[in-house]
Amino acid sequence: MITIKDVARLAGVSHTTVSLALRGSASITDETKKKVMKAAKQLNYHPNHLAKALVNGKTNVIGVVANFFSSNFEMEVLKGIEQSIRSMENDYMINLFATLEKNDQVLEDICLGRRADGVILLSISPSPEIIKLYNDNNCPMIVIDERAEGAIEITMDNYHGAYMATEHLINAGRRNLALVIGDSNREELGLSQNERKQGFLQAIKDHGLTFNPKNTFFIEDYYFEEGQVVYKRMQRYGSNIDGVFCAAGDIVASGIMLEAKMEHVNIPRDLSIIGYDDVPSSSLIDPPLTSIRQPLFQIGKNGYARMVRFLEGKEEYKPNKLVYEPQLIVRSSV
Repeated sequence: MITIKDVARLAGVSHTTVSLALRGSASITDETKKKVMKAAKQLNYHPNHLAKALVNGKTNVIGVVANFFSSNFEMEVLKGIEQSIRSMENDYMINLFATLEKNDQVLEDICLGRRADGVILLSISPSPEIIKLYNDNNCPMIVIDERAEGAIEITMDNYHGAYMATEHLINAGRRNLALVIGDSNREELGLSQNERKQGFLQAIKDHGLTFNPKNTFFIEDYYFEEGQVVYKRMQRYGSNIDGVFCAAGDIVASGIMLEAKMEHVNIPRDLSIIGYDDVPSSSLIDPPLTSIRQPLFQIGKNGYARMVRFLEGKEEYKPNKLVYEPQLIVRSSV
């Protein structure tokens, strides 16, 4: 296996110099960087995409990082990013990095390996050490839908969205509510799911009702099929449920609706359902799904455009927070 010492030997420099050159350090001259790059390429030590980074410290790559990219949330944000790419004239490309929950390990590799000039994180909360690493290496970080003190945070008011959804169910006469929520495979809920849970519980409390904890149902992957399984669990373990707030999103809510209809349950007469995200298909199912709209497309579009401005020096990278407000979209499922 070729090592950094092999590159150093061929280039006639120390392995420390090779390491600094590969990271684009300003302390290494362009001439030395070129020498290291030549040796690295000759030994096939690094991917070709690092060639530009070795010369000027840039990859012209923006990394988009998520635990996985198969759920509606990630796909809608990516649609916005793609739209922004098409509408802007620049040389940046995007690379997708799926961490599979090895978040800090992957983020450290991206930064120290100079695999991207900046990163956009989707529902990932980086550790303080990782945020410091990125700031020390002048690598901008935008975090969507999670907390990240010291980076750019773009979040939605999930608490308010859940409160509106729950209040709408209650105002429709529903009293025995169920909560369908994600992240059951984690030790604690992620930011959005936790905020939605708190908004749900507060609305119930404010309206003088009580919530039966047995009416909480967890899912893991935010798939349509999980909604079908959840409805069957509701039938076995739920307590006379007449309203469902699906904090896990519209796709899961659609699965619940289909399974309920297959059991000849009338929606909304017998069971009211509210989803979250307001995906395009929500208005097409029967009955159309009431949902909480999040501007995920716009968030992705604006997030990418802002990252490009940071990298091109058109906007100062200064950690701050931006919160988008949700909207209740009333349809016929309640």
